[in-house]
Amino acid sequence: MPESFPLPDLYCPFPRPDRPLADTVEQEVVAWMERFALIRTPAERQRLAGIRIGWLTGAAHADGLLEPSIIAAQLTAWLTAFDDRYADSPRPAEQGVPTAHLVLRLRAAMEDPGTAPASDNPYDASLRDLFVRLAEHAGPEQLMRVRCSMTEYFMSALCQLTYGLGAYTPTFGEYVELRRYTGICHVAFTLVDVARGFELPGREWADPAVRALNTAAADVIDYANDVLGSRKERTHDDDLARSLPQVLAQEYGYGHAEALRRSVCIHDEAVRVFMALAAEVRRAADPLLARYVAGLEAWIGAHFDWYGITDRYHSHREQVRWA
Repeated sequence: MPESFPLPDLYCPFPRPDRPLADTVEQEVVAWMERFALIRTPAERQRLAGIRIGWLTGAAHADGLLEPSIIAAQLTAWLTAFDDRYADSPRPAEQGVPTAHLVLRLRAAMEDPGTAPASDNPYDASLRDLFVRLAEHAGPEQLMRVRCSMTEYFMSALCQLTYGLGAYTPTFGEYVELRRYTGICHVAFTLVDVARGFELPGREWADPAVRALNTAAADVIDYANDVLGSRKERTHDDDLARSLPQVLAQEYGYGHAEALRRSVCIHDEAVRVFMALAAEVRRAADPLLARYVAGLEAWIGAHFDWYGITDRYHSHREQVRWA
């Protein structure tokens, strides 16, 4: 059993608004996961309810519309399940080529979701359902952003899987680049405007300052996850590094406590970088872009508060056994 360390405080100076949608969205996510057989038993349903992944996305879209927020939450839950099932802890018989085949099918499902599922894989059928319903609330450009971001995630997940198969620990620099996309934040951010019922114009979405702001927000959330979820990552049966403290420990020879302390420093600096970029973007922002920046801040605050209610990081072995 790994040595236990108290988790340190993290810098999170963002507002904590009322979150009227969170519980309703949570209930819809659990029911949807069950309907598509991503969870299959009452015990799995109970464990998923304890994770409260739907609450997280519903809280992040506290000022959003209900149905788009539900779809956003279901996609977040889908990504969490896929990541745990295929990228983080794949079954031996499915490592490598079988997962690559599945990713290609999923990529096709995003492009043409109305086509009947090509297999009985629950990830295929459920992703098609999400994109059919998402098209009712998102414009063509918004859908393209989601598909492109999902493709970035799949690429990074396959890189992570390849590293695992080779028992390779990425360097700190490699890990930072990889984590920005395996952490699924960039996908979540493509739905910030959709969930709130507006569309950020393409010229603003593609602006380098906005792209940098998205990356900074992803860094904050991913590093917080690595610190606050560090116990989960240390309960795997292998010695592969899956989080920032583990990568720092392996690259620099730190003990776990020192690696955790340095990870907190990296997180807190990422918060300061995000805040500076957000202030810069806001100075020239129109109302839609200002709403988008506020949506990123809401995601960071909701993610931080989620750790106070989720069971996901109590023990890796107690997590949902995804289909």
